[in-house]
Amino acid sequence: MSEALREQLVAELVEGFVANGYVIKGVVGDPRYPTTLSLSNDGYGDQRSKRPAILAFDSKDGCFVVGIARTTYEELSTEESLTEYDVFLDQTDPKTSKPYRLYVIVPSSLVVEFNALIHHYIHREYWHRIVVVESKSHGS
Repeated sequence: MSEALREQLVAELVEGFVANGYVIKGVVGDPRYPTTLSLSNDGYGDQRSKRPAILAFDSKDGCFVVGIARTTYEELSTEESLTEYDVFLDQTDPKTSKPYRLYVIVPSSLVVEFNALIHHYIHREYWHRIVVVESKSHGS
């Protein structure tokens, strides 16, 4: 169930990005787009590069955006998830030095828990670059 839910959440986030005019650069598992590339890890967790589910460009704000999905309460704070948050929030556009924004889509039942996690595990200087997206089609 978790993998099917993840695919549905990623598809929902892609739709939201397109509706907001973001240019989709890559998506994992969607044949309409190239697969996203891994983003370099400058020293977090397992030290490995991480591949976001979605990479897009917000031409209005002139910055890249990363999209990921979290499907369960347990997944919110695994070591892998915490490393991904750090890696994705550490990215900057080499041409403009603008930092990437991170969008995390979760079922509506996880919004409160994810917001609490952000404030507990993520340094406050990054909070404004994290957008929590509540799934419109998945309540739990």
